Amino acid sequence: MTSHPGRMRVITSALQAAEQILAVWPIDDGEVLSAAKYALQSCLEGNLSPGSARFAFIQAAKEAGNCVDEPVRGPPSGKSLRWHKTKPRQRA
Repeated sequence: MTSHPGRMRVITSALQAAEQILAVWPIDDGEVLSAAKYALQSCLEGNLSPGSARFAFIQAAKEAGNCVDEPVRGPPSGKSLRWHKTKPRQRA
């Protein structure tokens, strides 16, 4: 959520998240904010996964009172997704 009521900003990368935290964040300090800054920096350096940095960013946004509209995702299954269906084999 931006400083303008009713306006949302879509963040699609760790770089955009870091820019938001450093430039226009509504609070200046906080334990969760510090952790999020560190996580984003580590992600940009390649030392932390984007998913972990995303989680830290969302927690910092919630701490700052920002509305976060995150998609509902299930837990990772460890299986790769199949984008096409195959016909079942028929036995002779």
